Formats: sequence, structure tokens, C-alpha cells
Amino acid sequence: MNDMGVLIPIMGIMCGIIAIITSAWLRSQKMKLDMARENRAAGASDAEVMSEIQRLKERVAVLEKLATDDDRKLAGEIDRLRGDDLRR
Repeated sequence: MNDMGVLIPIMGIMCGIIAIITSAWLRSQKMKLDMARENRAAGASDAEVMSEIQRLKERVAVLEKLATDDDRKLAGEIDRLRGDDLRR
């Protein structure tokens, strides 16, 4: 019977240690999930930024082309681009 008196405090201490370890593990798993979510969100915003940059580069290329052509070609190009914008 004396052995039971020793086992009860040992079991109580073991339960406390297991609770602390489990709590730390759950916190680390939550942090991993949060970091994965942040990485996915950052990846999506990076793709959006790259898409916007590509679109702006295309617009600048058109403006450069228009600025360097002579006047007769310029009027025809503007009319062609207006037609492209109406089709979109």
C-alpha cells in the first residue's frame, strides 16, 4: 500500500510534464501553420505585382513605339490600338 502513496505524486508530476510538452508542441504547430499561410499570401501578392509590372512594361513599349515613329505611322497605329481596346 505504501507503493501507491509514492505513485500518485509521480503520476501527477508526469501529467504536468506531459501537459507542458504537449502545449509547447501545439504552439510550434500553430506557428508553422501561420508561417505557411503568410508565405502563401506573400506568394500571391508577388504574382500580382509581377503581373502588374508586365502589363506596365507592355504599355511603356507601346508608348515608346508611338513616340519614335513618324507622324503618318503614328496616326495609323493609334487607330489600330483603339480598335484593339474596343475588342477587349
